[in-house]
Amino acid sequence: MWTFIAKRLGIALPTVLVVATVSFFLVQLVPGDPAALILGDQAGGAQRAALNHELGLDQPLFTQYTSWLGQAVQGDFGDSFLTGQPVSQALAQAVPVTVSLAVLATLLSVVVGSGLGLLSAVRRGGTADRAVYAVCTVIMAIPGYWLAAVLVLLLAVRVRLFPTGDYVELSQSPGQWLGHLVLPVLALGVPSVARIAFQSRAAVIDVLGQPFVRTLQAAGVPRRRILVRHVLRNAAVPVVTVAGLTFLFLLGGVVIIEAVFNLPGLGTVMLQAVNNHDLTVVQGAVVYFSVLVTMVNLAADLAVGAINPRVRAA
Repeated sequence: MWTFIAKRLGIALPTVLVVATVSFFLVQLVPGDPAALILGDQAGGAQRAALNHELGLDQPLFTQYTSWLGQAVQGDFGDSFLTGQPVSQALAQAVPVTVSLAVLATLLSVVVGSGLGLLSAVRRGGTADRAVYAVCTVIMAIPGYWLAAVLVLLLAVRVRLFPTGDYVELSQSPGQWLGHLVLPVLALGVPSVARIAFQSRAAVIDVLGQPFVRTLQAAGVPRRRILVRHVLRNAAVPVVTVAGLTFLFLLGGVVIIEAVFNLPGLGTVMLQAVNNHDLTVVQGAVVYFSVLVTMVNLAADLAVGAINPRVRAA
């Protein structure tokens, strides 16, 4: 198992390094002068030159890169050009919001989708199977941003079941924190339920057709025991893989959802930084996103390896 983990880490760490390097050099191509952003357009050329020298922006590009990378490895991404706040501090405040939103949305997708997929597979060809297929087809056609707007209009504005004010942290009030996340989680997670359901259905049907299942049935083993102890375990491997991909997909969708629900997450921070040409924040946010993606991929690989020993030996 340790060899398997070492192999995955050997892939994950270079991936983060490549993403960080590419993001650094791409940001350098963005037009604009950071000194002008900080000092304002009224600042003279001498003031801008002095600030660029202080920030190290007048050094050769490779020197800037090595300096930035050395600090980034230590978790220091510099200060925001716009607010002067340390980038790491701003991102550390935003990451829990994004992670909690994506994790809860993924759990919703996996739990509901797996349940629907199992029901559809066990009742294959029946009314339940057709109903699940119809519901999932409709769900897949619903855009997340449209669902978010409808949920806000119906459940927050008209019925007022959920709050619409400023975000409340978990440490301040768990109840209000959860209330602020219910609608975003639904908007983000519901469209992915269908993907998990179809994958779960296919995986369960495939396992049900295996010879060992027929042998257990012929031996008189109760159907419930076969499903719980044998079918679900073997069908879990592709579902776990899709769950990891779903989490990554949802991370990409948090920017829109956070904007709709006014959540101070990583997507909102990055969007504001891009609009304001706050390049240090953009660089830090890209690295944070890449680390999150890499960690999720690693966790999914480890989960699959724990479920299926043959994967560890590959």
